Amino acid sequence: MSKAHDPALLEEEFARAQLSRRTLRRLLTYVRPYRRVFIGNLIFTVLATGSQLLGPKFIQVGIDRYLTNITSLQAAMTGIMVISALYLGNLLAGWLLSTLQVKSAIQVGQGAMNDLRLAVFEHIQRLSLSYFDKTHQGRIINRADADIDSLDRLLTWGATQLLSSALTLVGVALLLAQYDWRLWLAVSVVIPPLVIASRWFHRRGMAAYRKMREQASRMTASVAENITGVRVVQAFAREEENLERFNEVQGVYGERVVEAARVFHTYMPIVGLVSGLGTAIVLGYGGSLVMRGEITVGELAAFLLYLSMFFGPVQTMGDLYNAVLASAASAERIFELLDTQPQINNNPRAQALPRIEGRVEFEKVFFRYDTAPAEHWTLDDINFVVAPGETVALVGATGSGKTSIISLLMRFYEPQRGRVLVDGHDLQQVTMESLRAQIGIVTQENFLFTGTVMDNLKFGRPTATDEEVIEAAQKLGTHSIIERFPEGYQTKVRERGGNFSGGERQLLTLTRAMVADPRILILDEATSAVDPRTEEIIQHALTTLFQKRTSFVIAHRLSTVRHASKILVLEQGRIVEQGSDAELLAHGGIYARLHEEFFGIAVSSNRS
Repeated sequence: MSKAHDPALLEEEFARAQLSRRTLRRLLTYVRPYRRVFIGNLIFTVLATGSQLLGPKFIQVGIDRYLTNITSLQAAMTGIMVISALYLGNLLAGWLLSTLQVKSAIQVGQGAMNDLRLAVFEHIQRLSLSYFDKTHQGRIINRADADIDSLDRLLTWGATQLLSSALTLVGVALLLAQYDWRLWLAVSVVIPPLVIASRWFHRRGMAAYRKMREQASRMTASVAENITGVRVVQAFAREEENLERFNEVQGVYGERVVEAARVFHTYMPIVGLVSGLGTAIVLGYGGSLVMRGEITVGELAAFLLYLSMFFGPVQTMGDLYNAVLASAASAERIFELLDTQPQINNNPRAQALPRIEGRVEFEKVFFRYDTAPAEHWTLDDINFVVAPGETVALVGATGSGKTSIISLLMRFYEPQRGRVLVDGHDLQQVTMESLRAQIGIVTQENFLFTGTVMDNLKFGRPTATDEEVIEAAQKLGTHSIIERFPEGYQTKVRERGGNFSGGERQLLTLTRAMVADPRILILDEATSAVDPRTEEIIQHALTTLFQKRTSFVIAHRLSTVRHASKILVLEQGRIVEQGSDAELLAHGGIYARLHEEFFGIAVSSNRS
């Protein structure tokens, strides 16, 4: 598959670049609310590093003054005790500073990550449905989960480790040069191999981590797709085949993880080898300087300790760079998501829609989805008017445009041409919130959220009281059914309502819409999973409820739409017939044919 047609490769292409300054600045905006704690963390880091650099100095003084140059045993013992106490005090101070450093780093890093996670979640909810039409669910989940988690090392420990390592490197270099410039010059021969190894790690590590993240994105998408379609998988006994496909995807991921680890764990031993080589040089050359009396034993010991401190930060910075490589692509993907603007936005001059009567008008509407060919209209020149309080049924084959009409009315999408009006207000001139607050919708997906049944019924109107919820259920005829649940209205709802049958979920979503008390009610295949007896109960209740509001009904069951004030028959995105049930049967067109197919009664027989 070419890169142009592989979403994973297109999405990961920016991971070729390093963590850009722009991306780093954007990450720092999430750190800014914690700047006081952040500044405190930097101060603790500087002080803790200074404490660490003092350690070898105490050892040098102890050796040179009180172990190798003893004039008085008592004075030497006293001096050693004093130096030991100072060394221990310095260690305790360093421990306290390091503890404060860790606590403040965690507070800043986790706070920034939580804020970023909230920003992503909030933005995802505001994106237009067209984005979800084109983007795999697994990739979206990856942004809010794994990608943010991968920033943990960078946001929590990045500044601390970078500052500590830089200060240690500079401090150690200056101290080494102060002790003996010849030793420092001798040990500097190991720096070129270290630079070469670092450049190699930079190049190979970036490529390895880019490939690893590409495959991780594919793997997450595969898992999400399989979970979403698990019923279909089991129904067609595709478990083994899907397992083999996933095994191939995760097998490639495993190979790329191993490759990234191989690069990293090749670099680290090289750093260790260079460190050992430097130590050997110091021992050999420094030992000869000690024997000639040009430096003291304490200075050599301190030089060796400082040298070990020099290579430690090099390894830490290599490890940190490793984390940056893993984080760079994640940060870019997160901000790519945050930069994705909803296609449907409130007009800057949009007004709140006042309480409506429920008049709906489609005026010369043409519409197609972004994924559809340019020459194909999903809705082609749609014109109709619905008076307040009318019940309108949308009838037609799958793909004829029924749900698209509802989507335009909800302003999930906008028409390329024409206007949709509610009470004479062009929907593009009113705020989406004020529009959707007055529309209740029940879809064929019958989605329930985790929580209790009562929580779900109040979803559209959180301010509703328990009594109002129960009253709505009684009007709808679902109260007795809800009461039969294990804990009634307080029954726990599992993920996606998995502990309820399809019919029960639809009864609950119908009740949820009734509790919201909308001015416009939409039922999109809302009784498709309800058995005939339950459907009869619902139809009786809906007849009363429809009188108080404008209602749109989409259903393949014609028994659901026969009593509608107006029936719109759609075919290939056009309204080909409209009228009442009796008028359309008398016309003998598409609706009459659908009626005969559904009821098995010819129109002529129906008239007799």
